[in-house]
Amino acid sequence: MADSVSTRNAPSELFEGAYYSIIDGGDFSIAKVLKLEPEVVHVRIYEQHFSQRPRSIDPAALTLGTIHDEDGFGMGHLPLRLVTFIDREPMFLTHAEVTPEEIEGYNLWKESANGGVWE
Repeated sequence: MADSVSTRNAPSELFEGAYYSIIDGGDFSIAKVLKLEPEVVHVRIYEQHFSQRPRSIDPAALTLGTIHDEDGFGMGHLPLRLVTFIDREPMFLTHAEVTPEEIEGYNLWKESANGGVWE
């Protein structure tokens, strides 16, 4: 199984490859965990937003979009402090292996001497 990180603030364990619904302002977004490190969670955030927390998703229907999209866009790689991600109250939805394409942003971040982390 994928690596996991458990924290005392987390509602449950987090897993690489897992999709979670997260609080995003007044709405909910979908985040896929790409890589877990002791204090950092690397996620992919999709452009789709929901007024109510989704209970299930079709990963094939999720998109990143572009900055030119009127309804917003996602992020292919976002390094977040683990506590910041936990504060968004992640709820597990489903799991799929992390693909080489999805992990490219993390690899670039790692090569840049561990670039910044969002609070």
